[in-house]
Amino acid sequence: MEQTYKEENRQKSLDVLVIGGGIVGTAVARELSRYTLTIGLVEAGSDLARKTTGANSGIIHAGYDAPAGSLMAKLNVQGNQMYPKLCRDLDIPFVQNGSLVLAFTQEDRKELQTLFSRGLQNGVEGLTILGGDEVRKREPHISQEVVEALYAPTAGVISPYEAAIAFAENAADNGAEFYLGHPVTSIKKTQTGFQVTAGDLELTCKVLINCAGFASDEISRMAGGESLAAQARKGEYILYDKAYGDFVNHVIFQPPSKMGKGILVTRTAEGNLLVGPSSETVYDPEDTATTQQGLDLVWNTARKSCPTLPAGGAITTFTGVRSVYGDDFYIRHSELAPGLIQTAGICSPGLTAAPAIAKMIAALTGDLLALEEKAEFQETREGIPVFSAMSWEEREALIRQDPAYARMVCRCETVTEGQIRRALHSPIPVWTVDGVKRRVRAGMGRCQGSFCTPRVMEIIEEETGIPFCEITKNGKGSELIVGKLKDTNGGASHDSKH
Repeated sequence: MEQTYKEENRQKSLDVLVIGGGIVGTAVARELSRYTLTIGLVEAGSDLARKTTGANSGIIHAGYDAPAGSLMAKLNVQGNQMYPKLCRDLDIPFVQNGSLVLAFTQEDRKELQTLFSRGLQNGVEGLTILGGDEVRKREPHISQEVVEALYAPTAGVISPYEAAIAFAENAADNGAEFYLGHPVTSIKKTQTGFQVTAGDLELTCKVLINCAGFASDEISRMAGGESLAAQARKGEYILYDKAYGDFVNHVIFQPPSKMGKGILVTRTAEGNLLVGPSSETVYDPEDTATTQQGLDLVWNTARKSCPTLPAGGAITTFTGVRSVYGDDFYIRHSELAPGLIQTAGICSPGLTAAPAIAKMIAALTGDLLALEEKAEFQETREGIPVFSAMSWEEREALIRQDPAYARMVCRCETVTEGQIRRALHSPIPVWTVDGVKRRVRAGMGRCQGSFCTPRVMEIIEEETGIPFCEITKNGKGSELIVGKLKDTNGGASHDSKH
């Protein structure tokens, strides 16, 4: 089912159209919504943050890793500095718990010195090199073989998909329009900008911003721009139950390699334990299958950092695929298609850099359009109440306002009916099981939705009118129910499918 926010007709004229609903696209929409512009965002998927943004480590990096002078370095540090206020303003889960890069050998110690010096050049604050004994005081499960660690107090963990949703909802509150489930099929250059066909929509815009991730090359080609063919790099993860969330206190890294920042061990913003990712070049950016070989590599490598890493307690595994284009972020005006602003290769630290990338793209937009700030820009956004984090007094007050908050749906994550109904009426409507999951965590706990999914589907049917058998996990082609075996009177149903 298509999801369209504030769609009045099938044709729309905009000042700016953003293509791509990941962390960068939503951050750009939010930043541009500060100005008196008409803004739209189109996303091929049924929801925001379904691709790279929805399957990564969720780390807000300090900024010591990227080469000095690179866009990655500059935007990483800027974005890191922006997140504490952004998370307060937009009600995004964020824990600034710092990171440790471990050294096991003399060669590793040299690498730490390189990272330390580079971090100072990049403007990272608070960097310190700790001795092995100090590291083990802070992290009791760290290997006895660790001799030093680079400590970066400004690093932290965040929920990446919740951040993208928060950016988008705040943008929507400030007038931006979102068209989900609308893949772009053609782009025509016009005298005043671009004409974009997305699903059954015809959208015209003066400025087109390409934040389409792996689809950036295809979007650029349609618009007459440069080749942006990127390399796909696959990473597998293991996610543990919240019972193991305090296994480590910091984000734990091993020395980085040419394939990335390496396999980490960290708590998540929600309190789980996360291990990964592996790093494998693949040809298909849709290859999100996990493999025994990849997961074994993740677990065995992580045990170098933490030898007592639990062998049990994992509740799920998943894979993310990130886009690598050259050695740095690619963010600039197209030289071949005037009015097109390009992004490509926004791999790690893309999540950290996203709000700074958005400011950079706003400046590029200002080269093409007059930007006038709104006097009434709404800086803040109120998220859905997190029932599990409330005191009993706060829960009681909320239930008095709405009795639906007293009815438990997801026991693992303590998610109530009130939260789910609130998600279904958020500023950007959501109508899939995974869409609800990303907003209130129903189905993200130990049983992975085996208990709560049918009730979530019933609530979706009640609130949206979508027939139960047509409700999907994450959009067309992911229907969860094929038909009814019995009707309500106990007889055989004519809707049954065999």
